[in-house]
Amino acid sequence: MDLAFLGGEPVVPPGRITPWPAPKKEHLDALREVVDSGRYHRVNHPIVADLEQNLATWTGKWKVRAVGSGTAAIHIELDYVKDRGESVVTAALNWPGAVGPIAISGLQPVFVDVDLNLAGIDQEAAADRFGPGVGATLITHLFGNNILVPHARSAARAQGVAVIDDVCQSIGAIKAIVDGAYIDTDALALSGNGAKHLGAGELGFVITEDPNLIKHVDRVSLTSSSRNGERTFSPYSEGYNYRPNVFSSSIAKMRVIDLETQLQIRRNNGKLLWEMIRDLSGIFPLFDPFDCNQSMLNFPLRIEPEALGFRPGPAARDTVVKLLQAEGVPVLVWLTKPVFEYLPTIANDWRASDFPNTVKLLDTMFYVSEIAPPNEAEVMALYAEAFHRVWKALSKFGPKISDIATTI
Repeated sequence: MDLAFLGGEPVVPPGRITPWPAPKKEHLDALREVVDSGRYHRVNHPIVADLEQNLATWTGKWKVRAVGSGTAAIHIELDYVKDRGESVVTAALNWPGAVGPIAISGLQPVFVDVDLNLAGIDQEAAADRFGPGVGATLITHLFGNNILVPHARSAARAQGVAVIDDVCQSIGAIKAIVDGAYIDTDALALSGNGAKHLGAGELGFVITEDPNLIKHVDRVSLTSSSRNGERTFSPYSEGYNYRPNVFSSSIAKMRVIDLETQLQIRRNNGKLLWEMIRDLSGIFPLFDPFDCNQSMLNFPLRIEPEALGFRPGPAARDTVVKLLQAEGVPVLVWLTKPVFEYLPTIANDWRASDFPNTVKLLDTMFYVSEIAPPNEAEVMALYAEAFHRVWKALSKFGPKISDIATTI
């Protein structure tokens, strides 16, 4: 047997993949621009201002304010709407950095399950939770897919519930993706983190049409300087110092130029990979890779354990990941618990068993990373070859494959 896990040669040779953020010489030029400016900080640095304007132009609609991270952006947006109610409805399948700001804002999270076919908030369950005391719903686009949920949005509007979209991993969602229209939202939070589409560093963005929210950024963040450059210690600031990193901003500013091309290559790679592995038994994408508006940060997949001869639970997924990693495929397991179990202050307030779709996805999902440029069709073909090799072994040995490895 030629499985790399059992001693064979891996399908993907070492060094064949270019990991994101795919450093380029041009990035040094961007960083040098900051050095040459003689100013390494300030929210009103010309590089930051240019980035905000360029990203706003790319969206075609929104105002943009750069901040320290995507988490900071979510906090600022929740802080802005916190007087509407003390609770925030969001999905149990979530990222701690998205949900943490709820408590930071003095609010209480209310968790609902996800739609298994969407890997996003179950809109009917969310709408059922809207009512007195609910001030906002946080809709997380967790895997690069677009969580449109029109019923949840209209129900929120009807009850005065603010809608905030965490699109840190779904940058395409800030474009007109709803039949040529934009998502109905009060604000979107975007990340410029090195692992995200802008691949810059620690950086985030508050995105909105509300000019008062744009002003609110400084009320939450700035303490010792104003946007016009004055040294002012404001008694009205909350003092979180969510200022954008100018060096990160310089990289992000450069990436905005080729953002459409980057997204298209990611989408093409995802589609191509799925076309080559879709006939394998027991594997499914978390969202439609043929959706021309999704952002495909990574390619998330899930396993049906029974189709591979395994019992329900994470064993099948973990075996697949181990075998694919041995073949050189960059596959990873990201989240393994409902989000509240990552947050100590609320971990005991909720039970995983109340969110069966969330648990099923957490037990069965993984993702293929490194589908961004410059990786293209040839790399996807190597990934697919490795998938087929692993599935051939699984079809023959099933769960016993791990036992065989221990005898070699």
